Amino acid sequence: MGTLRPEAGLRRRRGAWLFATGLGLVAAGAGLTARGAAAEAPESAPLRARLADEPDARIRQLLAERVLVLAPDAASDGSGPRVEAYVLFDRPIRRVYELLSATGRQPEFRTDLARQLTVSRDADGVVEEQHLRLLFVEVVYRLRYRLDPPARRIEWHLDPSFDNDLRRLDGFWELHELDASHTLARFGTAIDVGEAMPAFVEESMTRHATARTLARCREWVNADGAAR
Repeated sequence: MGTLRPEAGLRRRRGAWLFATGLGLVAAGAGLTARGAAAEAPESAPLRARLADEPDARIRQLLAERVLVLAPDAASDGSGPRVEAYVLFDRPIRRVYELLSATGRQPEFRTDLARQLTVSRDADGVVEEQHLRLLFVEVVYRLRYRLDPPARRIEWHLDPSFDNDLRRLDGFWELHELDASHTLARFGTAIDVGEAMPAFVEESMTRHATARTLARCREWVNADGAAR
């Protein structure tokens, strides 16, 4: 598929706000408001069983806030800086996976995307070209998504055949059924924008942006993919 390329002067790496691509991201939060006592939530028991190795305080926070971005040292990937999070969706796992794997629908909940183009499809995934809107600048890159429905897993990474404006961007969604109407998702993303900013600044801003984007995604999924 042919694409319009931005002017050379616009193709500059911009740091923190780029994280949102992790979604390939992907995410949504109809409610970062507290829901009352965690023990009263119907999904509380299966969640505690699933996250048996997690501290109780972390589980209680997740039950209350529904989106929980983990501290860097809690991430499971040892290959480099990565932001990970838990998201509680109030939808059956099958429907959550259907919506998250519809990667071309991300502009419905991601206001940072100026546009998105589906470049190609194959048996197990899709390549999407994304243009991030950052003030008067567009940052352009292509993500190759790999879908694994039986494992309820989605992965993405930069398409190496494209001249991306990022050095690294990859991530994943991993879904777990809690009950007939609740799904636990683990999300992870890693981004490297090169020399644009110090790593500790990029990490801090990425974590904050991740929470906002996952909140919007959760809201979208809980609304069954209805545009807001």
